[in-house]
Amino acid sequence: MKNRIILAPVLVLLLSGCAWLSPDYKRPALDMPEKWPNEKQSEAKNETLKEWWNEYHDPPLVKLIEEALANNGDLSVAAARVQEAQAQYNYAFGNQFPLLAATGFATRTQLDFKNSPLLSSKPGNLSFFGGMLSYELDLWGKLASASQEGKAVFLAAGYNQDAAKLSIASSVAQLYFNILALDADIRITQDTIRSREESYHIIKKQFDREATNELVLKQSEAEMEGTHAQLPKLMEQKDIAESSLSVLLGRSPKDIIEGRIERGNDLNALPVPPVMPDNLPSSLLERRPDIAASEEMLIASNFNIGVARAAYFPTISLSSLLGISNIDVANLYNGTLHVWSMGATLAGPVFDFGRTDSGVDMALAKNQELLASYKNSVRSAFKDVKDALSGQTHSRSEEEAQAKEEKAVKEALRLANLRYTSGYSSYIEVLDAERNLYSAQIALIAAKLNRLNASVNLYKALGGGWSKEY
Repeated sequence: MKNRIILAPVLVLLLSGCAWLSPDYKRPALDMPEKWPNEKQSEAKNETLKEWWNEYHDPPLVKLIEEALANNGDLSVAAARVQEAQAQYNYAFGNQFPLLAATGFATRTQLDFKNSPLLSSKPGNLSFFGGMLSYELDLWGKLASASQEGKAVFLAAGYNQDAAKLSIASSVAQLYFNILALDADIRITQDTIRSREESYHIIKKQFDREATNELVLKQSEAEMEGTHAQLPKLMEQKDIAESSLSVLLGRSPKDIIEGRIERGNDLNALPVPPVMPDNLPSSLLERRPDIAASEEMLIASNFNIGVARAAYFPTISLSSLLGISNIDVANLYNGTLHVWSMGATLAGPVFDFGRTDSGVDMALAKNQELLASYKNSVRSAFKDVKDALSGQTHSRSEEEAQAKEEKAVKEALRLANLRYTSGYSSYIEVLDAERNLYSAQIALIAAKLNRLNASVNLYKALGGGWSKEY
């Protein structure tokens, strides 16, 4: 008899959660490419993607990215969402187990029996203290499904945080490169202004001695003032980029107004790391945090179907009470009682006018929505990689072509100066060559910036800098 009493609750626990109404999850099948297009295997290993910003060998850049990862406001929001999702998962997980609560009460009462010779009117005490155990049998797997759904949502929040970190680090790097490019543009513009001011003063003296005509003088003045006009726009762009980066770093309003962005290497001194995929395209599904987050939400929706389907079946709850009651009623009884009770409740739908059906339909529709979202995230990821690979290849070619153009224009300027000093051409030819050189130098800086940004885009597209440690 005792063995039967012991085995009964064990059997109940074994039955709980054994019946699952959630569909079995299988990762959606997608037609994957066999290799990355037009790229060789990389000599670098995957671990270089962990903190990819170190590949630029610029300590101030590393410091700025670390500052952003520690203080950025969007990352603080993402971290709070991870904590919220973890708390929800912990609640759903704990809801699978019995609830043990302490309970008690004490009362003092008096009944007036109008001086009855048989009954006393003295006050009496009644108290109880004990424990109450309640437990919902999870025969249909509703609580277990809710727990697994909470776990998947928690993992998705963690991957979304990783995706936010990757996005913030990429934005910091590209804003920093943009600031360095603007610094270089400003230096070239200031050098050009000084050069053209010197040329203008020389031409002005020649004009005053009637050694040149007014057309040459006005051309020289126009070139000088045109270059002057470029400088305020570049200074404004640099100020906007610096304040934008300060906000991205999570700095205080005072630091945004008064602080400055530390620089390291000049733009031309920064290396452009050879970022190449070194694995099969299918591994992108394991490395992109946004894809991982989308898949976890799809998994969560699968378990949510099981929660919704469980509403078709009755809920069975067990409860028990064990404690001590003390009765002190002078006219009835004085003593202590040991009290226990056990019971069960069952509640199930009979007529719900389609509420349960609607709940299941909503869960199924949400699952299809997240399935489509997952497939879109995979498509977008491969588009990002393809675009980034194209950008890296073509930006390198563009920079090489711009470097050759700058070299050729410098030589053209040298020859134009020789022809002018030898009397074979007018100074307008020199002005044209100077204008072409300025444009070529600015274009070369833009090409180097494009190439650096393309390398960052490829790191981001490949899912660099995230981990699955949750």
